[in-house]
Amino acid sequence: MSRWPCAAVGCLLVALLAATAGGAGKGEGTDVEIGGPGPGQGTFLDLRDITFDPGGYLYVLDGGEFKKDKGGLVGNFLVQKFTGEGKFVSQFSIRDDRLGEKNDPTRLAVDSRGHAFVTQPRADLVREYGPDGRLVRDYSVAGAYAICRRTVGGREQVVVCARPGKRQEEPATTLVVIRPDGSLADPVTVERPLVRVEDLASDARGNLYALAERHQVYQFAPDGKLITVIGSGTHTRIEDGSELLHTVAVDSKGGIHSITWGNPGWITRFDAAVTTVTRRRGRFYWFDSWGTHSGYTPFAVSPDDRLWIGSVGHNDGKERYHFRPCVLRTEPKFFDPQKSRTAVTSGLVLGLTTAVEVRAPYHVVYDLAPVAVDFVVRPGVRRVSDLDVSYGVYDWLRREVGRGTFALKLVDGQEARKTVSFTPPRWGWYSVQFQVGHKGKRLTGLAAHVGATPRYEGLPVLAEGASPGGWEDALRQTFAGLVSMRVHPKPDNLDRIEKAVEACAKHGVTLVAQFENKEHCEPEFVRRTVERFKGRIRYWEIINEPNFSCKVDEYAAIVKRLRPIIRAADPDAKVLAPAVCGIQLPWHEAFYKAAGKDAFDILAVHDYEGHESVDPFHWRWKYAELRKLMAAHGDAAKPVWQTERAIGGVRGKSFLGVCQAVRVTLHRDLLASLGIPNEHNFHYYLNEAGYGDVPTYLWSAAGPHPGALATRTRFAMTRGRTLARVLDFGPTGDKMFLGLEYAGDDGSTVILRNLGTRDTPMALAVTGGDAVEVVDAFGNASRLAVAGGRVALVVSALPTYLRLAKGQAASAPRIDFGANIAPRATFAYSADAKGDAALLSDGRMQVVHAGHPDGGTDGKKIWTGDIASFPQTLEMTFAQPQAVARVLLFGVRADNQFCALLDFDLECHDGAKWVTIEKVRTPLPPSDLVDTPQCKAVSWDRDENFFACEFKPVTTSRLRLVVRRTTYGFLADEAARAASSSDLPPKLMLREVEVYGPSPR
Repeated sequence: MSRWPCAAVGCLLVALLAATAGGAGKGEGTDVEIGGPGPGQGTFLDLRDITFDPGGYLYVLDGGEFKKDKGGLVGNFLVQKFTGEGKFVSQFSIRDDRLGEKNDPTRLAVDSRGHAFVTQPRADLVREYGPDGRLVRDYSVAGAYAICRRTVGGREQVVVCARPGKRQEEPATTLVVIRPDGSLADPVTVERPLVRVEDLASDARGNLYALAERHQVYQFAPDGKLITVIGSGTHTRIEDGSELLHTVAVDSKGGIHSITWGNPGWITRFDAAVTTVTRRRGRFYWFDSWGTHSGYTPFAVSPDDRLWIGSVGHNDGKERYHFRPCVLRTEPKFFDPQKSRTAVTSGLVLGLTTAVEVRAPYHVVYDLAPVAVDFVVRPGVRRVSDLDVSYGVYDWLRREVGRGTFALKLVDGQEARKTVSFTPPRWGWYSVQFQVGHKGKRLTGLAAHVGATPRYEGLPVLAEGASPGGWEDALRQTFAGLVSMRVHPKPDNLDRIEKAVEACAKHGVTLVAQFENKEHCEPEFVRRTVERFKGRIRYWEIINEPNFSCKVDEYAAIVKRLRPIIRAADPDAKVLAPAVCGIQLPWHEAFYKAAGKDAFDILAVHDYEGHESVDPFHWRWKYAELRKLMAAHGDAAKPVWQTERAIGGVRGKSFLGVCQAVRVTLHRDLLASLGIPNEHNFHYYLNEAGYGDVPTYLWSAAGPHPGALATRTRFAMTRGRTLARVLDFGPTGDKMFLGLEYAGDDGSTVILRNLGTRDTPMALAVTGGDAVEVVDAFGNASRLAVAGGRVALVVSALPTYLRLAKGQAASAPRIDFGANIAPRATFAYSADAKGDAALLSDGRMQVVHAGHPDGGTDGKKIWTGDIASFPQTLEMTFAQPQAVARVLLFGVRADNQFCALLDFDLECHDGAKWVTIEKVRTPLPPSDLVDTPQCKAVSWDRDENFFACEFKPVTTSRLRLVVRRTTYGFLADEAARAASSSDLPPKLMLREVEVYGPSPR
């Protein structure tokens, strides 16, 4: 469980926002930064509040408090004044030793005269200071807290809202009003009492906006009559803008700004009528609503409508995006919907907390009977009273298996619920999607996942409450056939690890204990830990990804020191090393030279290679190079384990579950063919947990992903059987297919899959018997007849399993297209392109992964053609006419910025015109706009990356590819791109074009 897995390094999909202008700013959608820790004049120690006067000057309350353990008052106790461009103007002190322990300056307002009003809730005061910093007068207000300046009927006022009572939790029913001459006007009696008011703001009409419990903004007319309430009044941490946190500011157009729940928080703007909600994700150390500064984060809007944000807290010596404390000015058009990390929704969604509940433990069923699914609207304060809902149920190919509509009445504060059902027609994965509308306007969509899987012999079912979830869930690991798990012994968690050890032993899970960091490798702690778990934990890994924390020599010394200790404590124990991030061949070479082969028992790798896709051409080369290196050091016989790999199912707000299933099972099949069996191949991680930037889980709150069901079937099909051989499909076929045979006492299992193309017919030679059992990736079984010694089936990008009875045998077809004539052609593209066209026919398969001589994570060796609009053409011209019958096009997998080719026409020129010889349309349905964890769209990409076109032979000197559709990087289509707020463009990206004549197959 890496702190920052390599999959996250250099591969994050969303770029940092525009750079800030000052201090340590590194880009957060801001252009001015004031601050950093210091004694004043542009630096702060205890940033409490910010506000503007009508002339556009910014004022910052840099407070402090009495700390007995520090001997008295601690802090700057300043009000600082700045221009609208963030230039320091002046400051004055508000320190008053006479207040003693009651010192607690909290909120700030400034009027047109430059008079500053500071609330002191512990002292029950509002203190007025003149422009020169002299104390003008005190106002006695019990629990004085939130404060703002407003103008009503041309008259300027300062309005104060208290938090009365010893615990500041009594309702405030009246607001104190201060006139410029120091007298008090009649108080404003608010129609809705305010509990624990946090902030107060006003608009140009004198309306008041109070943020108070629970997570709501109350808008009052100048006389205190309630106009509206924004927010659901709930505490669920929903990220739709319904729960507003501790700050409110209003711009000149009546737009209301606050922070709403998120991780980190969302900077949110409601238009004046609350018809539209625009949210832009904040940044950690700017606002982290789950962290140490989850309290007040001040907002202020300048007269020119620029939003300013105060970042409270301290850097603790570590700079991230900017100094703290500081004040940031957001960039112009901060809430532009086209900006990255920005979401725009209807205001009618506020308080509309919806959920999908599947009436099956962990959303899994074990028979093909009706499944009940509840659409639920949680209690809350809402802006609609009725909904129109439609639903559809789709399998992993997006084939519809159920649909319907219903209306739902809503009553504030009460739950609403509607039960629907569907019957799975076959074993597999299903997406249950609800689209929610009101009076013909779509409001939102949401979905849940359901798995229908057989009760495989020897594999558990998931009874309600049996699966603990989280990082350590041996039961669910076994359910999913991912029978390996890792724990991290530390001095304070060994009792918890006892439970994991017992669960792994019970369920047959391979357990590795990793001393995660250097501080956990203290020899005495290692000795005691190994002794405690002697005979129960056999495998011990030394430090997680030491290439991030150690020099090679330092790491080698640690391993050499610890292995004898571990083996003395448990002679049967095995030490795994070096577990670096990526198969870093130079690092491994240096480690061998520094540590030697006798310092460890198993060579552990984390085969992150720069992007998330799995490329057989690269992995075969990389593992072969690693084996060569091991052999060169006399270590050829040592086992290799893969102890951490992340393969995402969530990217850029898109659910990519089907693509993840293809990649996860391909990774298992590919590594098995390279000598690393399933139980020694660790997926990072099964359950929805861990780091938000690396969402590679196979199971979320919405239910299982397709990959969890596919790995379950793979394990069931190979359980109790041993890999006997890797099938040979011939020189052309091995580029297109992968096959493994697992042998057992009662027969064998043959795994067949294509390496990322359309479903492809295949005929295998079979001896013994007149039929074979065929099982698909989700467990659906059928029997196919053997006719003429052959069985015909269709091979997809997900595994297909042939279950051969004892005495039966199957042989793969040998596919050889003969000589590739593409090197004889010259290439011309209809638009701008990057890369040497010679790369397209050089006979080498370029990759986008690290360390390969024909590639790299920058993708510079991938030929790339621009696509401003579709279609574009890539033309191949031969000096002489050629007989052509087959074309192989090898593109790239949709991954980060790399675009997969989807739809195209293949044409030849007959001397007078272009003639279509094949039309290829990838079966990729449009993405569905529904919410699942961390996602706004469900996409259906199956990781297609190459095409084998076979047609009636033609003789021509000109061929061309007419490109009609590609992905937008990893995003399947425009819908997914819009949901992610991405600007990734479409590209034609190819790594090899092969052309063949009509030679026998």
